[in-house]
Amino acid sequence: MNKKAWIIAAVVVVLGGYLAFQKPPLMVEMTEVTRQTVYEYVIEDAKTRLDSEYIIDMPVAGTLKRIALEVGDQVEAGQIIAYIDPLPLEQEIRQVEALIKQQGALMTGVDIDKPKDEDIASAELKVKEMSDALSIAKKSRDVLKINRDEALKGFERAKGLLEAGATSESSFDEAELRYKGLEEDLKKAKLQEDAAGKALEQAQIALKRLTGSIDDNEYVRDSFTAEIDGLKARLKLLSEDLLKTKIMSPVSGPVLEKYIEDQRVLRAGEPILRLGDMHSIEIECDVLSEEVTPMRVGNTVEIMGKSVKGRELKGQVERIYPSGFMKISALGVEQQRIRTIIAFDNTEVNLRPGTAVDVRVITAEAPEALTVPDRALFRNEGNWSLFVVEGDTARLINVDVGLRNDDWAEIKSGLDANATIISELKNDLIDGVIVARLE
Repeated sequence: MNKKAWIIAAVVVVLGGYLAFQKPPLMVEMTEVTRQTVYEYVIEDAKTRLDSEYIIDMPVAGTLKRIALEVGDQVEAGQIIAYIDPLPLEQEIRQVEALIKQQGALMTGVDIDKPKDEDIASAELKVKEMSDALSIAKKSRDVLKINRDEALKGFERAKGLLEAGATSESSFDEAELRYKGLEEDLKKAKLQEDAAGKALEQAQIALKRLTGSIDDNEYVRDSFTAEIDGLKARLKLLSEDLLKTKIMSPVSGPVLEKYIEDQRVLRAGEPILRLGDMHSIEIECDVLSEEVTPMRVGNTVEIMGKSVKGRELKGQVERIYPSGFMKISALGVEQQRIRTIIAFDNTEVNLRPGTAVDVRVITAEAPEALTVPDRALFRNEGNWSLFVVEGDTARLINVDVGLRNDDWAEIKSGLDANATIISELKNDLIDGVIVARLE
């Protein structure tokens, strides 16, 4: 072997030994920088609910017949949903109508004898009784008005607390029921006062007739007229109550609760059904207090989950409650949360109240932003950093980060738009290490 051959062999041996001690390149995932819209959002579990619910109560006292509807049944606005036995009212109406006819017949051709002392005394006693009855009716009305005004204040206060998330819906319903019941009682008290006034007027005219001239039959006619007016006022009250024996639904929606199962005698104002207005369906979402800060009324909301069956359903934030409340998470952790209401169009999916959904509230967006996978970023000495690939070498650089979400991050500066970056961090990835693309 000549000298040149020995030299070549030596170089090969030395080079082979050098390469044998060199580390292989680090295999890493790489990706090119892209441009797309980056969103920041809040993801939460949520459920649908009805904003408007109606307590249907007894409009008049009577026997409520068995209600055929069950919880979950759908009713239409104007549909008869319950019946009150009308027979007692119908009989009373017939009696009053007969009395009106009787008084009308007595008005023709009356011939009144000269009144006796006991007749006048009886008439005076009647006037006093009617006057006392009117006084009692007025006092009753005044008491009911005071109670009604207090109930109205309580109802308005409960409404404000409900909107603030500081009271339960049952407390609000109780305040509303008390207010409406007292309002109805006040109306009846006013009618009763009117009827008592008519009765007093009738008694006064009767007394005037007795103490007046025996030949002046106009007093008699006025007396009968007053009696007929009083009977007509009573008849009007009874007729209005008769119309209420067919209880109709004020809205279209489902039966949410049924308070009375069997036929029962009930007082006016007692609740019998609770209905929901399906047009008022909305989504209730309890957001962590630390995540609610960037949210605003009007934010776009993406509605997801099995219940929407893959549809791209959108809504918007309609209301954010002003105060929070404590809630225990599924893991038993006590969390401070803020209730948020989301409006959406339910015509396509027809979700029922209480349906579980997932919501993603879009709080900010950056269109056509320079983006990298969020997992490529890490904190380094107080800066956001990532690795770019220069040839076959990983280089550590600092970048200015904008919007971020679970998948993507906006890079505002520090990165070339045509750069290739390492998208999956590894423990042995350092500045200057030789890398190769992991296929």
